Amino acid sequence: MEANGYESWFVSARDPDSARALWIRHTRHRPVQGPESAALWCTVAGDDLGRPTVVVKEVFAAFPAGTSAGPDGFRGQAAMDGQDARWDLAIAGDEAPLRPLRPAVLYRAPLPRTKLEAVVPDGTVTGTLEIGGRAVAVDGWRGTAGHNWGSEHADTWVWLHAADFGTGDSGRAPEAWLELVLARIKVGPVRSPWTAMGALGLGGDRIAHGGLDGERIALGGLGRRPLVDARPDRLTASIGGPRARLLLSVTTEDAGPVAVTYADPRGGTRTVRHAALASVTLSLRRPGHPELTLSSRRGAYEYGTAQPMPGIEPRPLPAG
Repeated sequence: MEANGYESWFVSARDPDSARALWIRHTRHRPVQGPESAALWCTVAGDDLGRPTVVVKEVFAAFPAGTSAGPDGFRGQAAMDGQDARWDLAIAGDEAPLRPLRPAVLYRAPLPRTKLEAVVPDGTVTGTLEIGGRAVAVDGWRGTAGHNWGSEHADTWVWLHAADFGTGDSGRAPEAWLELVLARIKVGPVRSPWTAMGALGLGGDRIAHGGLDGERIALGGLGRRPLVDARPDRLTASIGGPRARLLLSVTTEDAGPVAVTYADPRGGTRTVRHAALASVTLSLRRPGHPELTLSSRRGAYEYGTAQPMPGIEPRPLPAG
């Protein structure tokens, strides 16, 4: 973490058997002005909780003893407005970490000011979770764990993760996963075009009717400008990679997503709409291969921006 900056570890996972999902963040914030702080966030979506999404966030001067976050698991507890949340979650996955910034020298360069990695691009999450007085059974939920850090949030970004593909026209891909970030940065008064970075993992088994063995397909990178129509509740995009092109469509429901704010180390905030459950359809085109079309209702979609987001009111959460 830089002298003035932020760091975030998060886990996002979805129940394969019901419309339940979790999103947990452990964050540190060291602003240019003001004291350093740490925050624990716990967000759980599921109609059986009595309302679509429950959010608990607590801010501390430093992380409490016993708190942990990383590729092996997350442990913590937080309280807000009379509601408690506790979690002790283990993560298991065989995929190697994904550092999507390309070329790799960008991790040492001044720009972009946000660095990111998926420490577990695809895994299963198991453990105990309580929120709002209710126990949520987490047993083999499919998910991902990530790590972000930097001196400033992007001006506008999209984060997308999806797995459990199985209803497309070209066959099933139960082991496939998608990890993608789209970003626009601001340099002085100018906002950059969209940049894409990520990967499509095709798992270890041959995909039925697709003719593709398990592999990881790089997406985006400098010099590969995507075509993007990104909005808080949906996305359409065309993203190139080395001898590949991915066409994407993402939609979210109105009831489940939660809107929050992220504090920026340089001052101000970003408004973020996070849908822990999203529907994703993709088509992969590669020379010499049949087009592969897949869909999933087990995606997570986040849209954040420093620009106005009309009609979206962030939840009143503790600052930090």
